[in-house]
Amino acid sequence: MLITPSLLHVKTRQDSGQQEAAALLRAAGDGMFDFPDGLKAPQILARLDVAVMLRGPEETEWDCVRADHAAMADAGDWADLLDALRFADEDRTMASGGRRVMHLISEGARTTLRAALDRRDHAAALDEVRRFQAVFEMHPGDLAAAHLLAQTLIDVGTLEHDLAAQGQLSHELWAESAAHFQAAEALLDQFDPIEQMSPLLAGTRYLLVRGIEDGASLCRDWFEDWCDLDPEDDLAHATHAVFMMPGWFGSLAGFEKAARRAMKMTHPVTGKAAYAIFHMSAEKTLGDMLPTLDVELFIEALADYQSATGCQHRANVAGNVLTELVHSYRCMGPSANYQLTKARTALSDVLWNRLHEVHLESWTHRADGLAFALWEVFGPALQRGARISRRSEGLFARVPRTVSAPSR
Repeated sequence: MLITPSLLHVKTRQDSGQQEAAALLRAAGDGMFDFPDGLKAPQILARLDVAVMLRGPEETEWDCVRADHAAMADAGDWADLLDALRFADEDRTMASGGRRVMHLISEGARTTLRAALDRRDHAAALDEVRRFQAVFEMHPGDLAAAHLLAQTLIDVGTLEHDLAAQGQLSHELWAESAAHFQAAEALLDQFDPIEQMSPLLAGTRYLLVRGIEDGASLCRDWFEDWCDLDPEDDLAHATHAVFMMPGWFGSLAGFEKAARRAMKMTHPVTGKAAYAIFHMSAEKTLGDMLPTLDVELFIEALADYQSATGCQHRANVAGNVLTELVHSYRCMGPSANYQLTKARTALSDVLWNRLHEVHLESWTHRADGLAFALWEVFGPALQRGARISRRSEGLFARVPRTVSAPSR
């Protein structure tokens, strides 16, 4: 774990606060999940004796890195901030949970911009372009400063594109969006990510595909460059997956080919994890898994994805994804029995051997989804009054002993 100034003041793990856990583990009871044989979600959740947090320590660490560098940007400490960004890029520094520190530093430096984008505040976003233009002029030739300015131009160009698509002064905004992407492209043309050995610049350059004419023809080559420079960065796969979907530069059949190709590219380093990242990215965008999903390959890839860090953040992500799959296959009926069996077996492995603390923000349906997962894996034991506790790196069901009547 990275020890940052902000992190020193933050409690990252729940100790013995049972009241806090009880407050978090409130099932919505919206009827989405069925619990046969009498038990309900609140009864299942009341039997859980493990640490429960809204956000896990990995995500808290990310927030603290962002906050520290947002404070540096606000204070104008650009020399130190750019040094930190360059070092994280060169060193491929990884935070807990597999996140690259360079992305967190960049996001922190652009906190004000991100807030303006969230508000759809075009004027405030343009103010941020001018601020980062000034930073680059103070540090000409600095790849970290070039990244921040180019990323800001791309972010603002994307906002203008979205506003124009909604019909808000569309002609002017289309022109401004194109101009911002052209400016970002001209800026990044001054730097070669391969020569600089910079995955930060490779990832920024990749994002140009959103707004340049040759995006469809360049995105695959630029993705390969990004992966070659940093094959462990899951953001490369998650980003490219979106552009390989229908509506951008791909198709359903093409997406599956791209996922398998990405898996082969980074297999020596991350195993089959890229395949899982591709399909999880698609599910996040569409709200459901694509019909081309190879469930057996996905389960193997998901195990590689979690094993790469061995962290509880990814264990919770894997548990949630498998829970959603199990629920989906249950709803399909007998035609999906094979897929259901595979998904339930994988979910059992995650809960038995990988997950030992709960991060609710990683669960799509929060406490309800968690209760469904516990029922699927520990249902028979729960019917016998079991409590779910931690054992080693996973969970187990502790069934209370029955007291027999004394013999006469």
